[in-house]
Amino acid sequence: MSRAPTPSAARSSKPTSSPPRPSERGVDRRPTLVQNVETLAHLAQIAASGADWFRQAGTTDEPGTALFTVSGAAGASVLEAALGTTGGALLRHGGVLPGGDVQAVLVGGFFGTWMVGSDFVRTPLSRSALAPFGASPGAGIVVALPPSACGLLETARILAWYAGESAGQCGPCAFGLPALAGVVAQLAAGRAQPDDVTRMQRWADDIDGRGGCRHPDGAVRLLRSALAVFGADVDTHLSGHPCPGSGRPTLAIPVSTGEWK
Repeated sequence: MSRAPTPSAARSSKPTSSPPRPSERGVDRRPTLVQNVETLAHLAQIAASGADWFRQAGTTDEPGTALFTVSGAAGASVLEAALGTTGGALLRHGGVLPGGDVQAVLVGGFFGTWMVGSDFVRTPLSRSALAPFGASPGAGIVVALPPSACGLLETARILAWYAGESAGQCGPCAFGLPALAGVVAQLAAGRAQPDDVTRMQRWADDIDGRGGCRHPDGAVRLLRSALAVFGADVDTHLSGHPCPGSGRPTLAIPVSTGEWK
C-alpha cells in the first residue's frame, strides 16, 4: 500500500529533469514548437485576411495587436491594443487616468520590471520602446500602483512569493530569495539599516545568472527596478519613516498554497 505524501512533500514542486527546452528536444525527442493561444489566433487571422491586413495595426518592426491584462489601480480588465500604443492610452481604456493617479507600473507581471508611472504613460508598448527601461511587454501584464500604495511593500510581497515558489534545488534560489525578501520587508517596515541596501545589491549580483533556472533572475530584475524606481522611498524608509501605505497591501498576490492574500 502506497503512503500519501506528507503535507510538505505535497506542496513541494521539485522538477525531475533539467533542460533541454522543448524547442531543443520534445515530442519523440525532436524539437517541438510550443505556442500560446493568442499567437495561434493571430495566425488564423493572417491566414484569413493576409499579412498586409495584419500589418495595418502595430509598428513597422512589431506589427499586429496584443492582449494586455491591466490590474492594480486600474481594477482588472483584458484589452486588445495595437503594439506601439502608449501606456497612457492603455491605462485610459483600462479605467485609469494618466497623470497623478499612477505612481508606478509593473510591466510584464511579477516577473517583470517596475517603471515610473510618468515614463510608462508616454512610452509605446513595444519591445524596442520598453527596452531602455529594462522592461518588455512579456505576457502583456500591466499592474498599476496607486499613489497611496507603498512600492517597497509590494516588492517585498512579490519577492516573498518568489521565495515560496522556489523548487529548492539550488542555493541562489533556496537561500538567496528568502534573504532578499526578508531584507526588503525590513526596508518596507522602516527597520532596515543603510548597509542593508548595499547588501541587497551584492546578493543580487551573486544570484543573477547562477540559478538552476531563470526563476531567481526574475526576482533580481524586479528588485533592481524597485530600488531605482522607488529610490526616494528607500531613503525615506531608511530614515525610519516608512510611507503611509507601508501597512496596507494593495496588489493581489498568490501564495504557494493556491490561496490569495
